[in-house]
Amino acid sequence: MNDDKDPLDDIVKTYEDLIMPVNWIKIFPTMEDFRKWILLGTIQDIERTIKEFEEYELYEHCAVMLDVLKERKARVAEVMGKIKKQK
Repeated sequence: MNDDKDPLDDIVKTYEDLIMPVNWIKIFPTMEDFRKWILLGTIQDIERTIKEFEEYELYEHCAVMLDVLKERKARVAEVMGKIKKQK
């Protein structure tokens, strides 16, 4: 019997399985729920998440993230334009 196994290995494995995009999306019952979660992220968060989801070929989810990203960047540009006009 091999008692050299680190007891944290199972916890780490469970965590790694949970955060895999193919498993993570199971948390969201609908694409709208997924979108609401994406709305919580920053532009950088969304960009990194898209890269991870692309690796798993979750393109429908990537499309949702790209839409949110486009909206977020447009909003930032709009706010920056207003700031420039005030100067």
